[in-house]
Amino acid sequence: MLKILLQPYPFGEKSNTQLIIQSIGEGTFIALFLILFQPFGALAWHDPNKNWYLACYGLITGLCGFILRFGIFKTFRQYHNEKTWNVGKEILSIMLLIFMIAVGNMWFSNIVFHFENGWKNFFGMLLVVIIIGIFPATFGVMMNYIYQLKKYNQPIAIHHSHDAERQNLTATKSLKLIAENGKDMLELSEDSLLFIESADNYSTIFYEKDGNLQKELLRSSLTRIEAQIASENIVRCHRSFIVNLDKVEKITGNAQGYKLHLETPELFVPVARKYSEIVERLK
Repeated sequence: MLKILLQPYPFGEKSNTQLIIQSIGEGTFIALFLILFQPFGALAWHDPNKNWYLACYGLITGLCGFILRFGIFKTFRQYHNEKTWNVGKEILSIMLLIFMIAVGNMWFSNIVFHFENGWKNFFGMLLVVIIIGIFPATFGVMMNYIYQLKKYNQPIAIHHSHDAERQNLTATKSLKLIAENGKDMLELSEDSLLFIESADNYSTIFYEKDGNLQKELLRSSLTRIEAQIASENIVRCHRSFIVNLDKVEKITGNAQGYKLHLETPELFVPVARKYSEIVERLK
């Protein structure tokens, strides 16, 4: 079981808008579930504002999701990052969300219904939230992990269709990458470039020179660097990576998606799901 929990898990590359929609969707689901099915004695509870009160529990769920994704995750980026994200961390994040929802529900119930504060009432509220959320959520995590693993963990053969004329062209064609200040610059041949990785407002260019791996740091966004590259085989494969497809030797995969292994040993770059057509080009 521990081995499964440590397995890589799809991190997901969602925009802020998608994260907001996800939080709203979770809150809406809980509100509708409580209003339609009225579990845990709600059916016997008579109050003209009952549906509004039940909807407020859904609102709390949505707000907790918002705080988790835009507050906690973005504050603790070293913990919440793609390289180390695994099944166990995904389940822990769900458990944290459930705990936050239980605290929020307890606070709301105390203000509106004058529930007494205490561990007994809190654990009762936590149990209610767990019954509604944790089991389907954990089951969904495991099913998604198995699906992604089957999808991406298949051997793929690389087929480079470049003739000698193209190889000579890429070896002589020059790339000129200019930093945001317009002064710092790196000039190199297309054939020597391996990949480019972004970190905040900087981009690190990995390339070969005289048979050795070199790195150059430029203050520039990856999007700005990408606009300076005209080659059809040097492409964006991830929000944080640009890769030279001519340098890919092997493709592997796990539940997080594909990885492109380059000619230089132990160098690889991830492929985001929205760029999966890159793998089709290499087959």
